[in-house]
Amino acid sequence: MIVKRIAILGLGLGLACGAAPLCAQNGSDTAPNFVTIEPGRPHAEELDKAVKFLLNGKPAEAEKIFSKIIADFEAKHDPAVPYRCAYANTAKATIEHASKALNGKAFILGGDVWCAALWGKGFALIDLGRSEQAGAFLARSVEMAPLEAHYINEYAEWFKSRKDWKQSFALFERAWSIANRHTDDPNRRVTARSLRGIGFTLIELGDLDQAEMWFKLSLDYEPEAAARVKGELDYIAELRGKK
Repeated sequence: MIVKRIAILGLGLGLACGAAPLCAQNGSDTAPNFVTIEPGRPHAEELDKAVKFLLNGKPAEAEKIFSKIIADFEAKHDPAVPYRCAYANTAKATIEHASKALNGKAFILGGDVWCAALWGKGFALIDLGRSEQAGAFLARSVEMAPLEAHYINEYAEWFKSRKDWKQSFALFERAWSIANRHTDDPNRRVTARSLRGIGFTLIELGDLDQAEMWFKLSLDYEPEAAARVKGELDYIAELRGKK
């Protein structure tokens, strides 16, 4: 389960922002209230090491590294300032999104590591049986990277584990709303996960017809998950039979 979740996210593959066309510099004509800081990916090697610990079933070791990365970032940055993590493929959209949400004032980090560490700590805490604490870190990763569907999916999974079906549905739907709809997109499995999440929560909310539709749609993005989807479709058929 851990390996599948990390493989879907592709963690460690996020690229630094840094490039002028993607990240507006302070004083630029396009977004003068934005600045990019810390070009490159500070702590990238530590992040990759922590992910490997997760892959090898060592969440305690991973959590320590993630905590260290988070502490380092927080020690150097003003807690009163809104920060956003920038990935190469969504940096420009992140700036536009933050400009509307934050009245044009935000700091765009020059990489993804801080947000990835927040997500990673939440992930590790869940696997350590400390799910109650995990929610706050997953929420922060979503707040700081509002256009990264894989973080939104993980936060949705957290609510799903707590049987908060409405909140879980809303987050999976949000992830789908920002997804690239091309079925050959590199993040197609992330999109498929959002769609299956929508389907799962709709089953729990009692809308079997819609749930079936979303599960079938997910196969357009991840046909490799056919066996998993078939199990859900069979369960839907079983529930219909009981009715």
